[in-house]
Amino acid sequence: MKKIAVITLIFFSIPLIQCKKEKKTCTESRTGAVCADNSTTTATGSGACSGHGGVKEWTTKEECK
Repeated sequence: MKKIAVITLIFFSIPLIQCKKEKKTCTESRTGAVCADNSTTTATGSGACSGHGGVKEWTTKEECK
């Protein structure tokens, strides 16, 4: 009975051993900003939120390839 269990375990483990996960490269890019006065903008460079107290936080989008 133990032989059958071991053989079954080996048989079903082979596909798992052969399967390799693809490594993806992820990058974040700015999509806009939330200003200090809580207004939002799609501006992503210097000067974003000028006149609104400056940038409180940048909004980003992660892209994986």
